[in-house]
Amino acid sequence: MICQRCGENKAVIALQQLNEAGKVESLYLCENCAANEALSSEKDLVKAMDTFSEVAMDFLTLLQKEENMQKKVVCGNCQLSFDEFLQTNRVGCSECYSAFEEQLVPIIGRVQNGYTKHVGKVPAEVERAEGVQNEISHLQEKLALLVKNEEFEEAAIIRDEIRALKAGGEDK
Repeated sequence: MICQRCGENKAVIALQQLNEAGKVESLYLCENCAANEALSSEKDLVKAMDTFSEVAMDFLTLLQKEENMQKKVVCGNCQLSFDEFLQTNRVGCSECYSAFEEQLVPIIGRVQNGYTKHVGKVPAEVERAEGVQNEISHLQEKLALLVKNEEFEEAAIIRDEIRALKAGGEDK
């Protein structure tokens, strides 16, 4: 096979590359063209590394600025700084949670598997009251639909159920 670059010498190396469409293309090169290809690839790699280094330095600079800003946050009530909080892992007062909210929420999220709000248990009485309230809301919607459709007998039954639920909630 003849070199695809110069078209004169015998090809000794086959380079395979992905094209823009994502398909593999083969390029058959002679020894001289392969050496030139290696030199140009090396120059491209050096340029890419320089660009990457600049981007990495910019990113690290931004991170440094962000860290400095976080350390300057101070609670207005107890004067505890966020830097001091990080050292002790203890807040100074209840106001610290508001003062450090922007910094604490991501930390809490990491510790709690992504949850930043309380999703734990609810007291049984509160849960029962919410259930009754939800049932009343559902029955009221059903009652409105029955009245709209002029199904008054069924509407009366639903109305009585709503009254019973409300009366049961007031006894407790």
